[in-house]
Amino acid sequence: MKSTFLLILLTFSSAAFAQKDESASPGRKKVQVAYEYQAQLADSTITIDEVIANWREVAADRDVKKDVDALAIAFGSEGLLELQKGAKLRADSLLARGVPLFRLKHSKAYFLVAFAELDRELKHYPRSIRSYDEILNSMDSMPELWDIEYYRLSGYAPYAYAINAALGLGRIGKASAEHRKQVTDLLTVSLEHHPSDPVGLMDLVALHYYGAIKKEDYKFKLDLLCSRKPELRKIGERFESEIGGAAAGKKPKGK
Repeated sequence: MKSTFLLILLTFSSAAFAQKDESASPGRKKVQVAYEYQAQLADSTITIDEVIANWREVAADRDVKKDVDALAIAFGSEGLLELQKGAKLRADSLLARGVPLFRLKHSKAYFLVAFAELDRELKHYPRSIRSYDEILNSMDSMPELWDIEYYRLSGYAPYAYAINAALGLGRIGKASAEHRKQVTDLLTVSLEHHPSDPVGLMDLVALHYYGAIKKEDYKFKLDLLCSRKPELRKIGERFESEIGGAAAGKKPKGK
């Protein structure tokens, strides 16, 4: 996982969950306090290992265990920090414990995106595909992503998580012939649901990337999509560069 992408998830999830909510459950309030503690990483007054240990204590707390979303956040937050340290297997195990517990979509989204990406890197393709499928179907437009400058400047902030899911599916389609049909089916359905927005554009780019659409058909569909929204032409060029750069071992722009 690219460090910039992980930093965005850590920063945004911290800001979102650290907000005071007097009506929150006792477990959720303890999660909020834990995020306030984690914020001290910004000025190096604490270490990442100290924050990880604190999340472990939070996850063991009786009040937190009573609120499954609070417990999920505790596992997920510890997992993201382990991922930042480079402990991918430990991170994957923690995210696998936390992600299925979530009931609230806005709480789950940040962790599910990281989980899907990590599973893909670890070649846990079936689980990664399930996560990407969920993102495409239930997190394909999230207005709160406008609050993140990185995504806001991209021009497609509300769709960013779904675009990332389509990109990840394309990479699985390229890497695994065994899962290619399933990936193609998911991307094709998503394209039907997003015929003229950046999600559909990435679906199309991803399908072409691993050969599910031939060059002539791809060009026709791309021209049709961009004729509806000409501003998508430059975004499409960026998507092509990113997915192609990943294939060539290059660092994608803006990632």
